[in-house]
Amino acid sequence: MANSTSVLSALSSEIASLAEAAAPFVAGIAARPHRTSSGIAIGGNLILTADHAVERDRDIAVTLDGRKHDASLVARDPATDLAVLRVEGLDVAPATAAAPPPTGSLVLSVSRTGSGTLSTGIGVITSVGGPLRTGRGVVLQSIIRTDAALRPGTAGGALVDTEGRIVGITTPGLLRGLPVAIPALDAFDLARRLAAHQPLGRGYLGVSVQPVALGATQRESAGAARGLLVFDLAAGGAAEQGGILVGDILLRFDGEAVQSPGELQDRLGRTTPGHPSAVTVIRGGRPEQLTVTVGERPQA
Repeated sequence: MANSTSVLSALSSEIASLAEAAAPFVAGIAARPHRTSSGIAIGGNLILTADHAVERDRDIAVTLDGRKHDASLVARDPATDLAVLRVEGLDVAPATAAAPPPTGSLVLSVSRTGSGTLSTGIGVITSVGGPLRTGRGVVLQSIIRTDAALRPGTAGGALVDTEGRIVGITTPGLLRGLPVAIPALDAFDLARRLAAHQPLGRGYLGVSVQPVALGATQRESAGAARGLLVFDLAAGGAAEQGGILVGDILLRFDGEAVQSPGELQDRLGRTTPGHPSAVTVIRGGRPEQLTVTVGERPQA
């Protein structure tokens, strides 16, 4: 019994030490009415947080190092549910980021409540996988699922491994409110690119589509049963500039069939902006070949 108690005491102390080590990098964020979230200091005066927890045109307060600071929104990326805040006068060293540990590994979720009090939860990595289509034309190659981040306010908080390194930023905004995390190495890199207003390299057509079944004559000429009906075009977007018209039915993108909006997003996610892509459409009942130069998905 004594040995069991000493083992549990040692484990408890180790968990507390991990939370204490992460505390200087985890901020409390107040950027929506009646809802608080967390953020991670990524170096200098920048804080990375969850985009869905930041309301537009609202004062933002960040609690870090025992003090409350005013913050401003630098950039946001709703496609990955990430946003970058700036706290003038703040100058902190960046948190140490690492690749996620394998499935089954013990992790600690570290966040802050609205009052700035540290909050933690312990659990395991239930899976590390991907790709995950975010629904906004972006595909994340890796996503962490965990049962450690089940508390209110954990959005934007840190997922910490047993070495005290931050391996993910938690966000329930990507998967219907389920506790998932974006790997920290990916999230920190994206945050710095957002803060520098660098292009994110995401292919974009500027086209709104819906699945449609082809008629018998169309199926015969197209060699396909389904396609994507174009019902709207972004003014001046790549699709409009490439000659795509409202009413066209998209069949193939760079030689690959596209029968759902998700498939088109996947193809675009693998295409570099500026690439001339072959697009097959049905227009007036007959297939036509177009060349469309893929654009850059605009940042929010």
